[in-house]
Amino acid sequence: MNEPSKRPWGRWALRSLAGVLALVLLAGVAVWLLIRGSLPQLDGTLELPGVRQSLEISRDERGTVTLAGDNRLDLARGLGWVHAQERFFEMDLTRRSAAGELSALFGEKALERDRQRRVHRLRARLTERFQSLPPHEQALLQAYTDGVNAGLHALPVRGWQYLLLRATPQDWTPVDSLLVISEMYFMLQSNSFEAGLERVLVREKAGDVMYQWLYPRGGRWDAPLDGSQVAAPVLPSASDLDLRVGRKKSPATDLATGGQVVRGDAPPLVASAERGDPGPVCSMSFLSGFAGHSLLNFRKQAPGHPFPNSQDCCGCDARTSEVAALDEPQVVGSNNWAVAGSRTVHGGAILADDMHLGLGVPSIWFRAQFQFGKGDGAVRAAGVTLPGLPALIVGSNGHVAWGFTNAYGQWFDWVEVPADAKLTRHDEVLQVHKGAAQSFVVEELEGAPVVVTEDKRRFALHWVAHEGEAYSLVLDDMLKARHVSDALSVAQRAGMPHQNLMAADREGQIGWTIAGRLWSQRGIEATQGRLAEVAQMRHTWLKPEEYPQVLSPAQGQLWTANSRQLGGELAERLGDGGFDLGARAQQIRDRLSERPRHDENSIGEIHLDDEARFMRTWSNRFQTLLKNHPDRAALAQLLAQWNGRADADQVAYRLVRTARLNTLNVLWLSWTRPFLGERQDDEKQRIRWRNQFEYSAVQALEQQPAHLLPVDYASWDALLLAQLDAAAKEMSADGPMAQATWGRQNSSRIQHVLAKAIPPLSRWLDMPSAPQSGDTNMPHVAGPAFGQSQRLVVSPGREENGWLSMPGGQSGHPLSPYYGAGHDDWVHTRHTPLLAGPAQHRMTAVAP
Repeated sequence: MNEPSKRPWGRWALRSLAGVLALVLLAGVAVWLLIRGSLPQLDGTLELPGVRQSLEISRDERGTVTLAGDNRLDLARGLGWVHAQERFFEMDLTRRSAAGELSALFGEKALERDRQRRVHRLRARLTERFQSLPPHEQALLQAYTDGVNAGLHALPVRGWQYLLLRATPQDWTPVDSLLVISEMYFMLQSNSFEAGLERVLVREKAGDVMYQWLYPRGGRWDAPLDGSQVAAPVLPSASDLDLRVGRKKSPATDLATGGQVVRGDAPPLVASAERGDPGPVCSMSFLSGFAGHSLLNFRKQAPGHPFPNSQDCCGCDARTSEVAALDEPQVVGSNNWAVAGSRTVHGGAILADDMHLGLGVPSIWFRAQFQFGKGDGAVRAAGVTLPGLPALIVGSNGHVAWGFTNAYGQWFDWVEVPADAKLTRHDEVLQVHKGAAQSFVVEELEGAPVVVTEDKRRFALHWVAHEGEAYSLVLDDMLKARHVSDALSVAQRAGMPHQNLMAADREGQIGWTIAGRLWSQRGIEATQGRLAEVAQMRHTWLKPEEYPQVLSPAQGQLWTANSRQLGGELAERLGDGGFDLGARAQQIRDRLSERPRHDENSIGEIHLDDEARFMRTWSNRFQTLLKNHPDRAALAQLLAQWNGRADADQVAYRLVRTARLNTLNVLWLSWTRPFLGERQDDEKQRIRWRNQFEYSAVQALEQQPAHLLPVDYASWDALLLAQLDAAAKEMSADGPMAQATWGRQNSSRIQHVLAKAIPPLSRWLDMPSAPQSGDTNMPHVAGPAFGQSQRLVVSPGREENGWLSMPGGQSGHPLSPYYGAGHDDWVHTRHTPLLAGPAQHRMTAVAP
């Protein structure tokens, strides 16, 4: 008798497998269709409430949006519609971050972050501010808001990000646009006010002499527009600080690993072989440039730290967050420069601008071209917009071109809350996605929120961003500027974070001023490292004629790069909020001076100048040292062969850079531990050095005072040699030294926020990683997730020869043809035209 056949069971298994595969396929198709359902509309007719006359919206091959209509309000509606369709999720994160409302989207893990922001009560403050804006500004914001909501509701399916988060997007309001401005304040100024309180704490502990030494105001790398100089601080005497007295050799805590012990003359260990720039200085700025960086990486603050979550790694991974205190503090800022018509081959002024911010997908900026009006009043302006706002942030209108770099002035006061102070209390409620609402109390001292508790002391922050006058839409008037003097006037009246405005016009003139509302100052000496009295929080607003400015300079060139711009009385009107070192500004100034005449190409070359003039001084120092150590001939040869640039293929640059950072870290901790104590051994609470500390360290290395030599080293040469050896050891950890190039450490990591939270999405959402040349103290600023968020070169009236390159792409939708568009050109430094090209898609807006 035959056995029963097993074939029916085989058929059942195959059919089951086929069924499972079919279900998986159907599920995949359904997900794809859902995601595709939120694609922006590119062609046809769209209904746009409030449109008065004809409005055409077109896109070129890179997704540059051209809005052509008869009036400004219609263009605002059209821009709002496009922003919502392409970027609403990023806009939503921006307003929520500023207002402290992320928990309503992300749940309980965002509560701590929201408390840090809600203490500023910006939605309440800006609701009042909106009511006091001039009617035409209210109308502009309302028109933009109407466009945003129309674009949002026109999507057949809510954005794919909201499907993933199982959330529903909420309508836009005019106040939300003001919140976008406030997020810019956080992004550009929070590092300054955090550093301001750190300076207070250091000055109280260390005294005036040591404070002035640890925080010098300038030095050899300064390149101010007025040529002013700042005297070097006096070297502390042994009576001020003597590391030889009262302190034995002690274990040197490794800053990166947080516990390796090094004794005697052994070199201190440093960070892992992959240590890189920590990305943007996130501080309390959650979005770090609106690029959507690491928004789901919520961390708990260290108890007692004066700035909760100040080590949040916005845009960095867990590895880089561990070494954030090691690397050179990133300066959120920019470069810009201009030459007058007298210094160009064609007689027209030329402007260049690159804004340094956190980089992500999609780009921070959104390319746009405005065309409206008729006859002599017609406007054609091209540049970048910021989703959430109706204005053109940087660009050219055919008559005037303008660009910005961050201005590091004293835009804040710190006040210790008196024990008997009468505080105003506000009850705040935080909505939580899929959770119970949370309540907490905000206390204010005469309008200044109490934001920090340090050793039972309480500190209130009075910040210009708390004031209604700091917000307006005056920048939109730049569209109609006809001369540089007009642009300077607009900047001096604008309510926006303080910037170095650089402008050029078609008549060949150039100019500089500070954009943003300035308030009265107490003077640099009275504010640096010092608390304000309660009465001193009451400032008056400066009149435009009181603003510093430079118009038509005799040398025909201007430059700014986040460093000190002026000396004397004008500098006192701005204060010092933590300027950058100045090496970038100096190199730009010198590059401009090298040619009697420039064109767009020679001006644009400066964007990518990665000659390491600053780092060359450290290379020379190490080469001199190695002449007395023939046992390290390989290191000496490596330095001798360096090409002097921060090129991606260079090993020597990385070696010098790492050894310099090691040296500054050792000196800073050695000089601050006697005053700040155990705090400096705690990575989460440590007060770290700022960029100007370079001058103090170099002065000590050159003069070699015995009382300032860290006790763990037998001599100053031994200290330097130990840091060089440690750098070499780090670089050799994962393979031959010859492969430890700068580009290997400085490879780009330009990511989408949701890929940061869900790593498997990276292959679909992130931009390809690539080794990068460039670094911090040179014009070509480049870090893994930080750098030139755009590169602009334009001569007003000659926009056809101008260019504008951006990383990350236009669209936030991964199925869009404009997702990542233009990124490859940015990576390979190809010029992308400023003006929009031939239209590939076209829409017409009509009233419903």
